[in-house]
Amino acid sequence: MSDTSAATGDGPFEEQRQIYDLLSQETRHLILQFILGHPEHLPSLDELAYMMPKNKAAIRDQVEVLRDNDIIDCYQHPPNEDARDLPSQFYGLTEHGVEILYEYKYLRGLPVARALYDNTRLSEKAQRHRDASRPELPDAVLDALTIDAGDDTEFDRLEQYIRERNESTHSVDDQVTVAKAFYNAGIDSEAEGIKRAELIDSLAVDIEYQPRTVLNHLVDIGILAQTAPPGPDVFAISERLDDIVNGQVTEEAEANLNALIAHIDDELQVTALSEDAAEQDGPQARVSAPSVAVADGAGRTIRSILAAEFGIEPEQTIEYLRSGDPVERLNTAVEAIESSEEVTKSEDYGQIVFVRPAYRYRLTEQAIDLVS
Repeated sequence: MSDTSAATGDGPFEEQRQIYDLLSQETRHLILQFILGHPEHLPSLDELAYMMPKNKAAIRDQVEVLRDNDIIDCYQHPPNEDARDLPSQFYGLTEHGVEILYEYKYLRGLPVARALYDNTRLSEKAQRHRDASRPELPDAVLDALTIDAGDDTEFDRLEQYIRERNESTHSVDDQVTVAKAFYNAGIDSEAEGIKRAELIDSLAVDIEYQPRTVLNHLVDIGILAQTAPPGPDVFAISERLDDIVNGQVTEEAEANLNALIAHIDDELQVTALSEDAAEQDGPQARVSAPSVAVADGAGRTIRSILAAEFGIEPEQTIEYLRSGDPVERLNTAVEAIESSEEVTKSEDYGQIVFVRPAYRYRLTEQAIDLVS
C-alpha cells in the first residue's frame, strides 16, 4: 500500500479497501494493538520496539504511515526532554483514528490487548518508559478507550438466556462472566476464537469453576461454538525432535528404536571372569558381555528392565523391540525406562505421542443476536 491518505479514493468501496490495507499490514496492526493495550494508550517508540518482533527502523516507518493517514499522532511531553533516559515523544490515537478503529471493530479487542500487555514481562528500560510521565490524550480519544465495566444493559438478554437454560448448574455465574468477556473482547462468530488454556489470561476473567466446565455449558446451549483448527485431526509428535512427524510416524519410531538399541549396546562392559570360569594357564581372561549377565547385586540395566516389562528373556530384548508395531514397542519401552529409578534415558530417543489440536471457542451468531 502506498503512504497516501486512505481517505483518497474512487468511492466508498475503494476507500474501504484502502483502510483495510492500512490496518491489516502486520507491523501497523501490531502498533495499533500495543497502543490499545498500553495502560496509558501512549507508548514510546522504544516501548513499541520492545513489544514487537520488528526492528526499530521498520516500526518507525510504519508509525509514519499511520501518522500520515491521521490514525495516530506523536504527542510531545517537553518536561521529559531534559530528563536522562526518559522519552518525550509518545504515540497515540487521534480522534479520526478512534472513529476508524470503532468502525472496523478494533476497539472491541481492548480487553484482550490490555491483558496481553499486562502479562508481558518488561525490561528495565521498558518499565522506565512505561512509568514516565506523559501528556494527556484528547478527551474524545480517552473516553473511547476507557473500558466501561458498568453498563450491562445491552448484555441483559444474553445473561437472561444463559440463566434460564442453565439455572440448575452451579457455574451459571461463571458462565455469564465468560460470555460477557467474549463479547467485550469481540470474539464473535467471525473471529478465530481462543483456546481453553488462554481463557483466564487472555480475557482476564476471575471464575470459580474449571474453564472446561464453564465452556462446555455455554457450548451446550448454543452461546459458544467449539471449533477445531484447520489441519489434521491428530498430530504425531516426536519427543526426540520436538516436532510434528505426521506422515513419517513409522520411520521416526524406527529411528528412535535404533537409538534405543544402540543405548542398550552401550551397556556392554568389560568384566573380569571369576577364577572358576577363567583359564588359569595365562593372564586372567576378560570378556565383553551384556551387563545384565553379570548384574547380580550390581543393579539393573536397560536390557533387564525391558525384559521384565515385556515378559521375555534378556537376550531376546533387541529382537523383540524390532518386531511388532514400532510405535507401540517404542512407547512402552521408553515409559518403562523413564519410570525406573535405576537407569537414565538417553536424549537420542523418546516417545511418539499423539495429540488432538486444541479446540477454539467463539460466540455464536445466536449469542450476538441476543446482544444486538
